[in-house]
Amino acid sequence: MKMKSKKLSTITITAFLLAGFSSLHGQESETVKLDDFVVMGEYLQSSEVNALKTPTPINEVPQSLAILTADLMSLQDMTGLADIADYTPGIDAGQGEGHRDDILFRGVKSTADFFVDGVRDDVQYFRPLYNIEQVEVLKGANALFFGRGGTGGLINRVTKKAIAGENFTNYSLSLDDMSESYMGLDANVSLGLNGAFRLNAYLEDLNNHRDFYFGDNKGFNPTFNFDLSETTNVNISYERLDHKRFIDRGIPSESGIPVESLADITFGDSDENYSSLDSNVLSLTVDQQLESDIKLRLRFTDNDFSKLYQNLYASSYDSAADTVTLSGYRDTTNRGSTIYSLDLIGEKEIGGIGHKFVVGFEEIDTSNDNDRFYMDTDNLDNNSKGEKITVPIARRLAIPSFNFTTEKYDETEADLSVSSIYFSDEIALTDQFDMVIGGRFDDFDLSVVDVYGNSGGSASKVDEEFSPRFGLVYKAQENLALYGSYSESFIPKSGGQYADLKGSKKQKTDPDVYENTEFGVKYELTNGLSMTAALYRSNAVKPTGSVADGDYAVTETATKGLEVTATGTVTENWFISAGANIVDGTAPAEVAENSYSVWNLVKVNDQFSLGLGYIHKGDTIGKGSTQLPSYDRLDVAAYYSVSENLRFQLNIENVTDQLYFPNSYGSGQVTVGAPVHATFRLSGRF
Repeated sequence: MKMKSKKLSTITITAFLLAGFSSLHGQESETVKLDDFVVMGEYLQSSEVNALKTPTPINEVPQSLAILTADLMSLQDMTGLADIADYTPGIDAGQGEGHRDDILFRGVKSTADFFVDGVRDDVQYFRPLYNIEQVEVLKGANALFFGRGGTGGLINRVTKKAIAGENFTNYSLSLDDMSESYMGLDANVSLGLNGAFRLNAYLEDLNNHRDFYFGDNKGFNPTFNFDLSETTNVNISYERLDHKRFIDRGIPSESGIPVESLADITFGDSDENYSSLDSNVLSLTVDQQLESDIKLRLRFTDNDFSKLYQNLYASSYDSAADTVTLSGYRDTTNRGSTIYSLDLIGEKEIGGIGHKFVVGFEEIDTSNDNDRFYMDTDNLDNNSKGEKITVPIARRLAIPSFNFTTEKYDETEADLSVSSIYFSDEIALTDQFDMVIGGRFDDFDLSVVDVYGNSGGSASKVDEEFSPRFGLVYKAQENLALYGSYSESFIPKSGGQYADLKGSKKQKTDPDVYENTEFGVKYELTNGLSMTAALYRSNAVKPTGSVADGDYAVTETATKGLEVTATGTVTENWFISAGANIVDGTAPAEVAENSYSVWNLVKVNDQFSLGLGYIHKGDTIGKGSTQLPSYDRLDVAAYYSVSENLRFQLNIENVTDQLYFPNSYGSGQVTVGAPVHATFRLSGRF
């Protein structure tokens, strides 16, 4: 009855709101300016990518990329990185144990693929979008500017900065038919022509279609931007996040197939399944103009976070006995990082040849403490992976007494130091040929102390890696460019928590190295529609074990595919964002064999617009060899602008109410996609 009641609620809300839209549509208004909010404005597209440090037009970048502006994400009701993955070809969203963003880029994932304003963001949590101006998704290896990780791609979030000479307050309120609510604020205050203050903040009360689910998220981000002189600009930012949410690891599978009859059941405990996060990030950026075409950029970031994660989940299912076996563990993480970088950025013509260059260095110092406890039913510390509990499905909530405080399995302390130097030069060889050449050298020094565990003792590892990048762009016409590129990146044998150096194997082996080769074409129509097609091949070279010092086996794998995207205005009243990714050969784990999506925004008149989205994900082999069947999802939206300062918005996701399973974290943890649901949003400015 629960699912049926939700459907009925959705239908009722939808009918009511659409009726309201229709009523408003019939009214006349003299103060309507729809372009400020919906459709056809430049805010739906961006022509430059910030992550590359130089002001390079997108069609001159020799790699596939996608940029989503804040306005576009708002219209599609995107609230997190998993939503972005739904409508971005070449990336897929994993479950991430239910407690962190988990994105695969062309079949590769790591916790080192997330950045904010070009600075590493390795905090494992759900990254909100409340203070984001645009999200940049770069495909292929990207070690040049970003160092380790970025092996299949990366995500860079560009934050909203204070704007001198402007005063405004934007607000956003939303509520869906599952009682999830959101309040957001974006206020900018000019401090004269030389400075400004901006505050972004949000409150979120989470709820969804699953039993026990809850969440309470808060974010607070004040920024200052001011000119010390005509040549010196300073930006200061502080962000505080306070997150808490229920952990839902999904349902079990049987013989590798999700058990659909269990789709309405939550396997967990309302008191024991939750995560909490407290994080603080302070950043400083100083831009010093040395000459009209050369500047120096200094960046400093200091961040710390404390995370608690504990969960109870279904590890296996026995249909004959109609029982489920439950496992669980508790993790705590305390991490602090300090990051310094200095870039010399310039644009010069030397010998009649134009150069856009970057030379820089980066220093990262990180301390990380991790504890892990497993489920304990006998209140004895056996330094093991704990006990499991088998209960009848009919009585799955009748869980015997256990705790997460006595069965300690691991306690590690890690110190990480990374020193890097890099350079890049975009060379205009002729009016038609541009070449990109660059490289980065990283010194990765990690020390780990096993405070409590079976192995005990300490371990250390030093990796030194050079990552090259080369690209060539041929501008056949003003609006047509062909490109080819080669790049490398690497992932050290340290684990996502900088604590996995146990045993001699990982101390002796080199990092995993990823090589990306890509050929593509970029075409821009005069009406504003941009199209890209890219053939890519990503090779992974992974040391797999140690026989003796310096003597180990190596495994090589390759992922090949085709990406096609189209973004922009088809006609004056029609905006489209579409893309497809087709894997050549066997798809990597957690990656759909093929996927494509399209989102349309159609302007009906000056006040009213409609949105239509379609997502297809092909068959996928998830973690634990779970077979996730293909699915199709249809999303619709409607927008009504009362005035240039007020917009109503309705988004309905999964209109056909399809039961689907987007990802999994093992055979016993398959995510259940949300049924049809509606979100109503009010956005405005004063």
